[in-house]
Amino acid sequence: MTQRATVDALLGGGLARVRVERASACGHDCGECTLGCGEGHKSMSVLARNAAGALKGDCVTIESSTGKVLGAAALVYILPPVLCAAVYLLLYALGANETRCIAGSLGGFALGAAAVAAINRFIRHDRPLDYEIISVDSRAADRTDKTESAD
Repeated sequence: MTQRATVDALLGGGLARVRVERASACGHDCGECTLGCGEGHKSMSVLARNAAGALKGDCVTIESSTGKVLGAAALVYILPPVLCAAVYLLLYALGANETRCIAGSLGGFALGAAAVAAINRFIRHDRPLDYEIISVDSRAADRTDKTESAD
């Protein structure tokens, strides 16, 4: 998975801190959207291996492990609904009435959401996603043209 980012700082050991603007899920220009999905979009900072030799302020393309991203997405979108359905079916099989089945399934969904939040906290601190700067798209404005004459 590739994304565009800006280099915020160069760190030792061939690493750089980059800022990635979170894209909308729908993949279009949120500034033109009337639905408001892009309002308040945020950026996140990640550490990336600086394989392309990027400098501070450069606009770069970073790549992350697709398998880890897809695994995290599957966890977020699948675990809560699966627990919701499983609890409903279990209570139904045990002879609970409809109200208890629905209440239990909502509890299962909440349990799944809490589990995702706990797993996310664990993964974020102990097993970060691997990012690598694969290309420099544009250099920072203050370094683009050093050949201008001083007339």
